[in-house]
Formats: sequence, structure tokens, C-alpha cells
Amino acid sequence: MFQSAKKLENLFNTEAAFYKLQTHGKIHLCRSLAAVRRKGAEIEEEPDALFVLLNPGRCLPVDGEETISMLTGEVEVLPMLQATPDNTMYQLMRLMERMGWNHIEIINLTDVLTGKFEDYLECQEWMKLHHDNRHSIFSIDRYPELLERVEKAGVVIAGWGTKSKIASAAEEANTILWEIAEVKGLRYRQHPLYYHPFPWLQTRCVMWLDDMEEQLKRVGEVV
Repeated sequence: MFQSAKKLENLFNTEAAFYKLQTHGKIHLCRSLAAVRRKGAEIEEEPDALFVLLNPGRCLPVDGEETISMLTGEVEVLPMLQATPDNTMYQLMRLMERMGWNHIEIINLTDVLTGKFEDYLECQEWMKLHHDNRHSIFSIDRYPELLERVEKAGVVIAGWGTKSKIASAAEEANTILWEIAEVKGLRYRQHPLYYHPFPWLQTRCVMWLDDMEEQLKRVGEVV
């Protein structure tokens, strides 16, 4: 089954924490956390899963980008705003339906929203050049925030993609995560890369769902 976006929006709510980050004169739009909750579920319910992806997608505040403020304090205290789901979030909702989950959270290797992979690489170089790591929950200053997200989640699932140029960032994140939790996900042949949840083609999306569901339920049976 491959539910439509319209049907999924009737089942789930999406919210996220956004901020603008200024680094040496450049302003970047960022998202530190996204959450998907089943409508009617308990608000206080802890996440069934924490997904760790590469960078935020097209999920933006329902009320528009003008509602996003410049970062002046700590990232972890940002308010959660109603947000519009993107294709990746719809895909994760489909997995939630298969698993019977009510609540998931999503973090990324970088908080910066970039539309193209080339933009992602350029942004990361800019941040490194100006020694600004505030955009990454995997930076040492944001470790308590990462630890809280991981410890609350029922399972941690990596899906940051298979591009070799992210291997260094993926290795760093993978090492940190494995120190505090077991990491699930569909492994690519190059360690520590993991297949992204939304590979665009519907047939491949269904394959990811099938394989991820099988892995998660197999783990559940062992426990």
C-alpha cells in the first residue's frame, strides 16, 4: 500500500522548529527538529523513532518563512510551529502506518535547508571556513540536545543517503550515535552510508518501506 499525501495529512500532524542563522554575512534558513504525530494521539507520548537524515527538505512553517526568527540563543529552546510535510515526511508517515507508530522525530546532519546537493556542499564549506558549527546537532556544544533526542526515542534510524561526498560527516555522526544507541537503517555498501527513505521512484519507495518494516519487526521479534 502506498497512501496518498492527502490521506496521510488526514492521519498525521507535522510541526518543526525553525531559525535563521547568520554566518559571516550570509543568512541561512534552518530547521533543528521536525515531529510527526498521529492525530488524536497523546501529546506527551515519547517518539517511537528518531530518524537521522542529511538535511531538512521542503518542510516549512504553515504561516510562511516570515515567521522564522534569527537565532539569538540556544537552538534547543526554539518553539515548534505547524509545518507543511514534504515527500520524505509522507514516506515516514507510511512507515508509521505499517508499524502502528504515533510519534516520530527527525533530525539532520545539518540544520541548513538546501534545495540541491551542490548547495549543501557549498554551505558546509562556508560553515567550516568560518568555524560555525551551530547548524549541526552533532557539534560538541549541542551534544546534550542530541542525547535527549536519542534517549527519548524507541529506536534510532539512519537514512542520510549514499553519496560518497558526505562520508566524512556520516562517519562522525555514526560514531557519536553508536556511543549512545544502536543505529538501525538500510545500509549501503559503503560504510557508514544508509539509503534515504525517499528515493523518488515509487517502486523504490515501496522497497524501502518493505525492507525497513522487515528489519524493524525482525528486531522486535528477537527482543
